[in-house]
Amino acid sequence: MEKIILKVMFIAGIIFILYGILVFSLIGVQRVFNYFYLATGGLFVAMALLWPKISSKIGLLPSRIIMAAFFAIITFFLIVEIQIITFGNSKPDKDADYVILLGSQMWNSGPSMDYQARIEAAYEYLIDNPKTKLIATGARGRNEPCSEAQGAADYLIRKGIDRNRIIIEDNSYSTLENITNAKQLILKESKDPVDCKVVIVSATYHLYRAAYIAKKLGFKDISVKGSNGLFALLPQYYTREFFGMIKEWLL
Repeated sequence: MEKIILKVMFIAGIIFILYGILVFSLIGVQRVFNYFYLATGGLFVAMALLWPKISSKIGLLPSRIIMAAFFAIITFFLIVEIQIITFGNSKPDKDADYVILLGSQMWNSGPSMDYQARIEAAYEYLIDNPKTKLIATGARGRNEPCSEAQGAADYLIRKGIDRNRIIIEDNSYSTLENITNAKQLILKESKDPVDCKVVIVSATYHLYRAAYIAKKLGFKDISVKGSNGLFALLPQYYTREFFGMIKEWLL
């Protein structure tokens, strides 16, 4: 049984290393998390090759404890990921008071692929629910031609959405700030966020954490509408969200 587990671990490690190289080719090496799959793959390969020698040196009981801990971590990871994936792909409620669109990268040529997918998802909801207002969130980051909120608003207006249905929130740099500032804008409209029906629009992998934050901030009636960007990067982003949720739970 142990030999089979080690073979699976070795194969998984090779796949992770190859995927890590793909991540580098698509989004570069600037961010620390971009090294995750490469590092994890190397760890899996090393563990598969060296474990027989390690286990013989440390003894049967310690080796079983280490292996059990390893599988417990993997199981916990899979349980959290199933929740993230399932929730992110759920359907939004109809006739929301507000859509909160979470920002993403703006390029000189327009929204990034990921952001454009989010904006299109928001557009679909606004078309199907003509009484819903949209809160576009996101400040202007480095190397962005305009704020993410303004970029989304311009995109939607060009597609025919009435500008009076769009509220711009362009002072936020994180998901927490996006939703906190959106809440303040709802209060300025003399509405209680607790009583409002809200749909959060973002990438599918991001929605579980976003809804969790929104509930901590007092929103009660929340549903979500997700979008998918570049398919090849979904494993990278879903894995990153696992650690994002761990951070939220710990804080």
